[in-house]
Amino acid sequence: MDWEEFDLVLVSSTWDYHTRTDEFRAWLRKVDRLTTLRNPRKTIEWNLDKRYLIQLERAGVPTIPTIWTEPGNEDEIEATVAELGWSDVVIKPVVDLGAERLARVETTMVGRILRSLDEPAMAQPFLSAVEREGELSLIFIEGELSHALRKVPARGDFRVQSRYGASEERVEAPAEAVEIGRMALSEAPEVPLYGRVDLLADDQGDLRVLELELIEPNLYLAIHPPAADALAEAILALAG
Repeated sequence: MDWEEFDLVLVSSTWDYHTRTDEFRAWLRKVDRLTTLRNPRKTIEWNLDKRYLIQLERAGVPTIPTIWTEPGNEDEIEATVAELGWSDVVIKPVVDLGAERLARVETTMVGRILRSLDEPAMAQPFLSAVEREGELSLIFIEGELSHALRKVPARGDFRVQSRYGASEERVEAPAEAVEIGRMALSEAPEVPLYGRVDLLADDQGDLRVLELELIEPNLYLAIHPPAADALAEAILALAG
């Protein structure tokens, strides 16, 4: 593909980047030299690794308590989780997509799961609110809130992706959620053309950022059709 022929390249369906990360990074660098890439390369590279959450936490953005792990410290992590009293733990690699390798386990299984991953990962306490009320997702276009929705898992599950039977409904975003979303997005290297901020209530009912989705997010445009027009206009403006 001669990427230089295009005025704008819009990242969309990169469903295998988490298994071919080095190739994806090389492709980003190549395309970024030849044309306009959106979201911008620096923003995509920053968002590739979930350790961007460390930056959000340091900036005062409410996030879920997280232990960051490396291969070789599995027993130490399992002991730390036990000391913290996390009886129900969520583990996922720092580079992943669509909850593909996410695991929800008891404390005594933490070390075994981390060893099976054998790569940098993260451990968080499971927040039961996801089963009761799901995640709140905010969709932003050029840094401005477009619409919000609630993603509710199927009965007996906790994953909010539609591939696992979850459902979605449009909702009005609370002012607190919008402020948190803007704070989180402001930490990205550049203002993203498009983005989704996923939030989850903790056991005290306080909203916390679960993830920023700035690479290939489902923007749920069908839930709010005017958002499709707004995104198209922003894309055309960038393409000149």
